[in-house]
Amino acid sequence: MKVSIYFCHSFVSPSSEIYKIDESSGSANVDHSTKTTTENLLQDGWKLSHAIKTSGSAQFDAFNFLLIFEK
Repeated sequence: MKVSIYFCHSFVSPSSEIYKIDESSGSANVDHSTKTTTENLLQDGWKLSHAIKTSGSAQFDAFNFLLIFEK
């Protein structure tokens, strides 16, 4: 099973822009060159297994999420 972790600045729909987390440097960094959407990943056979909210605010502009996909 493959696992990929993505970050979203405002996850409000499957078409929200998401970015892959790059761990190659030893720490987690958002790789903005990997922009995609949940819709695209689902069409490619990935399954959204977890959505973890990272902000304490309930405002739409603060709906930061870590999204964990499995394939």
